[in-house]
Amino acid sequence: MKVNRYPGPCRYCGARVARNAGDVVKINGRWAVGHLACADADGGAVDVFWIGENEYTRNKAGRCIDAPCCGCCTI
Repeated sequence: MKVNRYPGPCRYCGARVARNAGDVVKINGRWAVGHLACADADGGAVDVFWIGENEYTRNKAGRCIDAPCCGCCTI
């Protein structure tokens, strides 16, 4: 498994995957990024919501995917 160096849309759920927070695979000659939780579930496994202009991503259990580094799990 390769870790993503750059942010991009998740190939499963379409939400933004932060840098170093997902995996990458080559599909049809292009790199595709996916959340680790989505890849494990082989489908959409995260919820994305907005508060003002800030985007927060949590897994279906309500935990922050990037915890503790991003701080969004304190909201």
